[in-house]
Amino acid sequence: MIEISKPERDRFQVDLAPLIDVVFLLLIFFMLTFAVAGQGLDLSLPQGESQAVQKEPDLIVRFEAGGDIFLGERVVALDELGYELEGQLKERKNKLVVLEPDKNTHFDLFTRVLDLARKSGAKDFAIVR
Repeated sequence: MIEISKPERDRFQVDLAPLIDVVFLLLIFFMLTFAVAGQGLDLSLPQGESQAVQKEPDLIVRFEAGGDIFLGERVVALDELGYELEGQLKERKNKLVVLEPDKNTHFDLFTRVLDLARKSGAKDFAIVR
């Protein structure tokens, strides 16, 4: 009988040359993009002047369920509240009025005080409870 031999196959071998090429390319890339302390531009930035900011105290209008209205610590009648607010708001840069209604305050009183403050020149409101 005739014996037919199988051709011998080469064993699979990993070619490391492309892998080494990629590693060297990555090494070169990181070396070129790495920031060195001596590199960069020298900048001379302008020096700013700082001033102490003087914050105006808040203009607080507190009113209670019984109808008492306080502008700061003073009791003010509802008829005089508009004039008092107008006088104090003219002198201020900050046109904020802080409203502190009591939890039992009637909505009518709250809206009247809010309208008076708006007519007196208040631009911003904060309602604190």
